[in-house]
Amino acid sequence: MREYLESYPLLLSVDEVATILGVTCKTVRHLVNAGELSGIRVGRLIRIPKDKLIEYLER
Repeated sequence: MREYLESYPLLLSVDEVATILGVTCKTVRHLVNAGELSGIRVGRLIRIPKDKLIEYLER
């Protein structure tokens, strides 16, 4: 998985994570709000650290 995500930036947008997971942006926001996936709020935007996404996928 790390090799697949190597070309992505350290902080991923909700759109990027949704594409990687094959789900909707709404689902990604739900995962972040529920605490299942770590996210950082930058104003109204949500950014997901790439290492936290990898941890989520390895669970």
